[in-house]
Amino acid sequence: MSDATPSIDPLSAAPNAAESVTVRMYRGLLGDCFLLVHTCNGETFKALIDCGVLQCIGTKDSKPKTRQGVSHVLTVAADLAKTLSGGLDLMIATHEHYDHLSGFILGYEALKDIEIKALWLGWTENLNDPKAQELSDRTKKAVSALRRVANNPKLAADPRLSDPVQTIRSLLQFQGGLEDPPAETKRPMSCFAVLEWLKMKAQGQVRYLEPGEVVAFGLDDRLKAYVLGPPRDRKLLKQLDPDPKAPEVYLAQRGETLAIEAALSALEESAALDDAEFPFARRFHTRPEQRTFSTAAAYDRDERRNIDHEWLGSAESLALKIDGDVNNTSLALAIETADKDVLLFPADAQVGNWLSWHNQTYPATWAPGAVPPVTIDDLLSRVVFYKVGHHASHNATLKAKGLALMTSPRLAAMIPVVEDVATEQKTRLNPAGWAMPYAPLYKELMLRTAGRLIRGDGELDAEREAFSARPGGFTLTYADETSRDPLWVSVTMTVRERSARFGAAG
Repeated sequence: MSDATPSIDPLSAAPNAAESVTVRMYRGLLGDCFLLVHTCNGETFKALIDCGVLQCIGTKDSKPKTRQGVSHVLTVAADLAKTLSGGLDLMIATHEHYDHLSGFILGYEALKDIEIKALWLGWTENLNDPKAQELSDRTKKAVSALRRVANNPKLAADPRLSDPVQTIRSLLQFQGGLEDPPAETKRPMSCFAVLEWLKMKAQGQVRYLEPGEVVAFGLDDRLKAYVLGPPRDRKLLKQLDPDPKAPEVYLAQRGETLAIEAALSALEESAALDDAEFPFARRFHTRPEQRTFSTAAAYDRDERRNIDHEWLGSAESLALKIDGDVNNTSLALAIETADKDVLLFPADAQVGNWLSWHNQTYPATWAPGAVPPVTIDDLLSRVVFYKVGHHASHNATLKAKGLALMTSPRLAAMIPVVEDVATEQKTRLNPAGWAMPYAPLYKELMLRTAGRLIRGDGELDAEREAFSARPGGFTLTYADETSRDPLWVSVTMTVRERSARFGAAG
């Protein structure tokens, strides 16, 4: 890529236009929705990476910004339907979370008729894979138990337990609605059903990607996708937080990890769930005379305490663990252009997923005498665009083995975040709401990108000024250059090297 940048809209490229790659991010969403467009000589290849928004749990008054985002995704879906009227060449669905897939639930009417020519998923979504099936079954079992907690009438009636129960309900909403039978002509209601619906839409053109794979795609296969994760190693799949002896993220805080693991282990050890009163293993059951409380006023010793506070705290921690586990199944990709620049899309990958990238080469196996494989250190050193992981949370961008290796002076980044929505997500565990973006990470990103940092709620003049003063080979474009709140923002990168089919370099 060069510092020469096209002034045309890459989605309607004129003949003889330079080869380019454009990343469009839909704004106003605490959720991922990215359109990747490869363009040359009037031809375009369009790939959509996720489409979702954070769900709204609570009243209109308690979360007005979140509710606005849920409504806003309908406008996004309508614009996507128009943009993709000629068909979507590739759909990439990274993991089963509402803020990545709910566009196909809420915006189903707008998106239902789009032709999907191919679908990429991580190996964890392949239900014919025994290890993937085991992971799926374990998650479903845990979610089923937690739904019993969230819907237990005795818990719901006890105002002293409202905060942890509400936290559990909120976290469960990341799964979407209850699983419903998939059908190509029926609106999916759960994240699982969205993936099944997408598989049917792709008409068998589904690829389950394995870590270490290298896949050519785009016009004339001029792009390469290096599959970084999710890992096959179960230990790394379950590692959400850093090792306190060797912290790798921007907040080395394990919190309730021990309680989480204890609750998860107990649930996995249970051969069958008990009745609705006791949805977890019997080791968590207590009789009234066994219970101890720090103060007499804390909780009454009565039959309403069939599930005591400590037990419910474990359930709350388990809900957090499930949420993180699903994040760690994210399909993480490094996309290389013909001139060897790299675009990094890690979805919501957390610590274990990131660490696993260093345990393999790309491709993972190769024949003797073949070109040596690529390493993750090499790929990260060539990253010029970073889709910031998990809305710039504290544990989804590695430090020494991640961001510190992105040494290109041209680095730019996008964060799919709306800070006002994040701060509305107040619970007992997060009384100030979610720290998105996390301040120390945000400061480091600003330094490494020289200010070329685009947000879903970004200040437009500041973004324009940063890219104007330090273009780095990017053209910055908004859906409406006169609007103070445009629907989307995009960066376009011109590719220096051209294939024989597309002629000499321009």
